[in-house]
This record gives sequence, structure tokens and C-alpha cells, in this order.
Amino acid sequence: MEPLLTEDQFHKLFDGKDFVYYLKRRLDDYEYIFVNNSAAKFLEADVKGKVISDVVNASTSKLIINKYNEALETNSQVDFEDYAYFKSEVRKYETTVRASMNDSEHYILAITKEINYDRNIEDKYLFMRSLFGESHLLTVVISCDGEVYEANPQFISNFDLTLDEVKHMPFIELPIIPAEERASVKEYLTLVSQGEKIESRVIKFNTLKNEERHYLVIFSPIMSGEDSIATFLIMQDITENLQQQAQLRSTTHGLEVFKAALSSAAAITVLDLNGDMVEVNDLFTEQTSYTAEELLGTQYRKLSSRIHSVEFEKNIIKTLSRGEIWRGEFCNQTKNGEYYWVDSTMIPLKNVQGTIEQYLIINFNITDKKRILTELQNIERTFRLITENTNDLIVITDEYGIVLYASPSYSSSLGYDNVELLGKFYGNLVSRDSMDIWHNYLNNLEHRPDDKFELLLQSKEDSLHWTEANVTVVKDPNRKIVSQIIIVSREITHRKKIENDLLFMAYHDSLTQLPNRRYLLKEFPRLLAEAIQNKLSMAVLYIDGDDFKQINDNYGHDVGDEFISNFGKVLSSSIRSHDLIVRVGGDEFIVVLTGLNCDSKERKLQVTQIIERIRKGLKLGWNIEQFHFAPTASVGISFYPDHADTLDELIDLADQALYEAKSRGNDRLHITKKDRK
Repeated sequence: MEPLLTEDQFHKLFDGKDFVYYLKRRLDDYEYIFVNNSAAKFLEADVKGKVISDVVNASTSKLIINKYNEALETNSQVDFEDYAYFKSEVRKYETTVRASMNDSEHYILAITKEINYDRNIEDKYLFMRSLFGESHLLTVVISCDGEVYEANPQFISNFDLTLDEVKHMPFIELPIIPAEERASVKEYLTLVSQGEKIESRVIKFNTLKNEERHYLVIFSPIMSGEDSIATFLIMQDITENLQQQAQLRSTTHGLEVFKAALSSAAAITVLDLNGDMVEVNDLFTEQTSYTAEELLGTQYRKLSSRIHSVEFEKNIIKTLSRGEIWRGEFCNQTKNGEYYWVDSTMIPLKNVQGTIEQYLIINFNITDKKRILTELQNIERTFRLITENTNDLIVITDEYGIVLYASPSYSSSLGYDNVELLGKFYGNLVSRDSMDIWHNYLNNLEHRPDDKFELLLQSKEDSLHWTEANVTVVKDPNRKIVSQIIIVSREITHRKKIENDLLFMAYHDSLTQLPNRRYLLKEFPRLLAEAIQNKLSMAVLYIDGDDFKQINDNYGHDVGDEFISNFGKVLSSSIRSHDLIVRVGGDEFIVVLTGLNCDSKERKLQVTQIIERIRKGLKLGWNIEQFHFAPTASVGISFYPDHADTLDELIDLADQALYEAKSRGNDRLHITKKDRK
């Protein structure tokens, strides 16, 4: 069958620095159909038509094939990371795998990118520490600023220090470095910061008890691309071996240093062609719990944990018999039956004729690393159990508010599928009423790393949900900008409704649902400020229904309450949208007319028109049960700024004017005559 892409299309699409592979499934392996130019240079071979297991080592091919199978089986994108060695440097890669099918043939498109990010110090230090963690070597990581970034327990123990005493301290200012050595150490650190590697320097150190010790030190740069981002120190105590210093300065100095350092760092054994152990070092015996006598002359397979398949072990033998180096992870078993994992390198040793005579095995104990990975997997599993079984809305975004993770509760509460949220701005969920709160938080992350506020979110079906959000900013110590924002929200829509209901009851009359005097006191400063700014006038109307007491006496309080409610509706429908009506009590109401002309004639015309609408509405009346009511009302009026500029004074003057109007009979109005002093 023909692949979905032609070779020409493939190279046009993927002409870049990323490594791109297009493969077809062949039995339990995958055949290379096309690779782009970057991948071809990286592999340094023509792989077209070959399968993965013929091109890369066994452990890597197993990882790749498993990930490709996963993409086919789940019919989804699969991402994974791994390390690789390139020109003597450890590099980290991230691969994205997509599967497709054409006429029953399965195809894989894999895109591999090198990860270059500011956590290289930590990543590479953890990798190096996994190599030297079980050794007697001292290791230190020094930042590009010359400060101690990390030190292993052997370093801390040898000098009777604590990690807190040395971390973030300038290395050359540590009390363990004598004054006469500081210039040399400073020079070495400067050269390493420029990318150079300083091999095997003997440096004198003093303990805190002023005991003189000599160490063989290797200064290695930790590289990120072409830049040296930190210095990795490997230190071996050679105080007790001063006799050997002369030999270390001989022509075989480099080889001896390497051999001593390697033997101190790794468990080493040498096998003959039958697989019998003919040489073991001390670390190997310590690692296996056997004595050298118990191991020498016995099969290396006696250490096997039996958890690996027969095919896996046959593949190792096949690789070595071809004269190739095998590298991978292997689980062995100690004399006591305890399992331990090693990062193993098996090297065929050849004589001058090129014939294999022995096999050198170098093992680095990675049991702790495997345990940490297991713990991380358990932590991730626990996190998913929590997020997938809680009603809380949990989301993780980057510093720009782009969603990186959203818990399943977003689907059950707001109706969004996970794919609809990932890569989108979280602000898309925030309603217009809460948008200012969200944007203000994003713009002030540095000053508000932890915060708590309420956000109104909009569901996929446009329903609104109030949430109480607890927000935490997670910072990367190597970056000045924010790394991630974690938002844990709880829906409080019901609580907000109760709060709003209580707030409404506090500022509104329970009978007419109109604002009350408390609301007027709260709103009047705003109305006054608008009038001052726009140079306009306001009127306060104190309105009282005529003969209301007779309605209560003649018809009862239930009819009286409904009468007051209808009275308020007429007043409310007669005023303008920007005016304010307030029930004071009984049949007394206050109306604040805003936006009036300061000219007295124009203003009087505006007020008269509104009062006439009120009178017409009252005259039209309403029915309660079988009774019809068409009441009248008396009105007292005061003006701002003519009569007063405070609410209390304006209400008091309008009340006095109402009293004057009622003294002349029903359905009258009166404007106060009192001018401001």
C-alpha cells in the first residue's frame, strides 16, 4: 500500500531542526519509510527500509516501540521524554507520536525535539548524581555565579558541614578552602564557565578542625546548548595516597585517574567468554553482598533477578557477540535476595587482532532513582484520584492564563470537555462582570503569589456560576517569571444568591420591593457628585397619599397593604429610569429627580410634567378585590442647590413643604420657599 505522504511532501512539510520520522508497522517492529534531513544527520546512517531494532540500541528501541504501540492502541497522541548521548553530552528529548491508518496499514509520525530550558542544572545534576550517588566521591554543583547549588552527602560529611551552611554561598569563600588555593580555584571556575573542562587538579582543603586534606578534583561544565550554565565538581580524597601522586603525574596519569575515579564510582566486573566473573572491584562486592571469593569463577547470571524475559537477555548476548556495546537498565539480586537496579554498560574487550577476549561490565546503582520514579508515579496517581473525584474545579495555567490542565469537574459543572479547555485562555470562562478581577490578578502576579477572590464563570450553555477561587503561583527558582498558576475553585452560587437576597432585603422595602431610606443614604452621594460634575439640579419630592388611614379602617390591613403596593407601582412607572423612588413608611414616599435644568422655569416645567404623570396614574386607579381605588396625593418639594446641598436638609425642607400642601387640602403640591443661607 502507498503511504499517506509522498517523500517530496514529507520533506517539504518537515524541513526543520526537529527530528521527524515516518514509519510503517512491520510485525512487532516499525519500518522507516522517510526521515527528514535533521533526523538523517542525527542517526548518521541511511535507515530507509530498516526497522527500529536494527538502528537503535535495545533499551531505546523497546521504549520507542512501546510508545508507538500505545499511540496505535489508544488512537491518540502520545508524548514521552528520554535522554540520549550526542558528542559526549547528555541531551534530553521530547517526542510526540501520532498514529494513522491507510488500507489496513498502520503508520506512525514521530516528531522529536531537543528540550532546552533553564532547568538543565537540576536535570543534569540529578542524572550525574544517579551515577555517583552510591560512590565515595564528593560531588558539588556550582552555579554560573560561583555559588554552591548542590552538594552530595559525602561532601557535607567529609568537611563536617551542613547543606544549609554551604548552599548559595560563594564556593571560593567556603572556610574549607585555604587562602593560597583560592586564586587557582577561582581561575578554574572561570575557565569552566567559558565551556572548558579542567581535568584532575590536586587541591588542598582544610576541614573545620583545620586538618589538611588533599583531593583530586575534576571541574566539568554543565552545558545548555553552547553555554556553560554550571560547574560539576568530582572530588576524590587522595590524602592517604600521597605516595601515588608521583605516579599520577607520570605518562599514565590520565588513565590512572580515570580508572581510580571509575572504580570508586561504579561497580565493575570482568567476564570471560563463558560469562564467568574473573575480576570484581570492591563496590561490586558491596553492591552484591558477596565476597570476591564467592563471585570469582561463577556465572554472572547468578545475580539475575529473573524478572527480565529470556528474549531480553538473549538480545544482550547477541549485541555483545557482534562486538557492540550494550547499554540499559537491569535488575539484579543480592546474596540476601534483595532486588537492586543498575544502569549497566557492557563492553566487549578486544585484543590487537580484534577478537573479543573478555567483557567489561560497569554498573551504576539506580535503585533510588527507580524508587523516586515510582513515588512520582504514585503521587501522580493520587493527584488524579483527587482531581477526578472531587467537586472542586481545579485548573493549572501558565503565566498568561493559558490552560495546561483542567479537572473533570469542569465537564460535570460547566459542560466543557477537557479538549475544549486545554490550550485556551482561562479568561474565556470568566464572565464580563469578573473579567477586571481576573485581568488585575494576572497583571500583578509578582505581588500576589497567593490570593483568594470570587469569579463569576460562564458554562458552555451560558449559565452563570459563582466560584470562590484559591489561587497559588508556582515559581521556577531559575526564572524570574511565573511558571504556573494553580486555581482551586468551589462553586458558591447558592451562597451568593442568599447573600444577594439578604443584601436586597437590607436595602429594599419588603411590601413594595422599592428601595428604602438606607438605600437612599447609600446612593445619594453618587447622585450629588454627578449633579456637581454636570452642573445640574435635583429635586426631592416628599409624597403622601391622601386619606390612607380611612382605607385601613374601612377595608382592613390586607387591602391597605395591596393599596400601598399599587400606589408604589404608579409612582415607579411615572418617573424616569435615572430617578430614584424610596418608600419611607406607611403611604409616604420620597422621589429624587435627577438631571434637572438649573434654570428655575425649565426645572419647574420638568418637575410639573412628572407630577402630572403621577396624578394621571393615580386618577386611573386600580382594583383590589371588588373595590376600585383612585387616590390623590400631596407633594412637598425642595431643590438642590437652591435650598440645600445635604440629603437631610433637602428631605426636611420637602417634609415641611408637604405639611404646607396638606394644610390647603388634598391633591396639592408646595415648593419650599426657604433659600440657602
